[in-house]
Amino acid sequence: MFNFRSIEIDAAAKSGWVQAGATLGELYYRIWQKSNVLGFPAGICPTYGNLLRKYGLSTDNVVDAQIVDVNGKLLDRASMGEDLFWAIRGGGGASFGVIIAYKIVLVPVPETVTVFRGLDNETNPAVLLSRQPESVNFGKRKSDYVQTPIPKASLEWIWKKMIESGKTGFVFNPYGGAMDEVPATETPFPHRAGNLYKIQYSISWKEAGVEAEKKYLGQIRRIYSYMTPFVSKNPRSAYLNYRDLDIGIVQPASKNSFDEGKVYGGKYFNGNFERLVKVKTAVDPHNFFWNEQSIPVLPSKA
Repeated sequence: MFNFRSIEIDAAAKSGWVQAGATLGELYYRIWQKSNVLGFPAGICPTYGNLLRKYGLSTDNVVDAQIVDVNGKLLDRASMGEDLFWAIRGGGGASFGVIIAYKIVLVPVPETVTVFRGLDNETNPAVLLSRQPESVNFGKRKSDYVQTPIPKASLEWIWKKMIESGKTGFVFNPYGGAMDEVPATETPFPHRAGNLYKIQYSISWKEAGVEAEKKYLGQIRRIYSYMTPFVSKNPRSAYLNYRDLDIGIVQPASKNSFDEGKVYGGKYFNGNFERLVKVKTAVDPHNFFWNEQSIPVLPSKA
């Protein structure tokens, strides 16, 4: 998708078309070229940003899309239908086709803000156009949702365990605000009202080899296990964009793909999983668009 990088910003209409190969930095730069009082609620790291509590998720601000379906047809919102359009806004678009572009809504932002980041206010905005990662490491991410406050004594215990476990770090992402105002079924992303914050568990390392991988994966998995009493239950929910194969995978050409997919699908999508499966079955019945955690199709009737 590298060559699908076109970005068209219409500041007067407060909207834009963004192809799927464009980076967020490129999008922000193109918006800045047209207006210093418009923005888009996307990420300061991939998928997650500071405007979430005011304007919701990126998917809440997508109003059209272009997708190539399993038959090779290029569809927009009108021709794909509302069920598929619903599914590709937070349901893992790669399960349904090849998404070429999204039409987004731009939102008002202050002309000047103060933020704590690694770049000072003299930095040339063109730095946003860089497509080179800051570093290349091995890494693993996991996630949880917290729905009731964790007592102070428990937080102190968790902090102790985190230090004992080695390199695993925590990031707490607060929810609320506009997030709570969108019904859980409005898009496939269900983790809205009732969630205080999301936890990201993060570990990165530079050493290559099986032994290093085993060591560091063991650290993050232990921390994840320690957190069990303090996070969401039935299901223990997870954030889709921190793909975590520990919570389940579907095997290639598996006859039990629905049952296997339900394990991780219920964690990522909660009650929206079954609707996603129905959409998948309708638009890709032979499961051409498959990956280890794709949306499965309904089991065939005997």
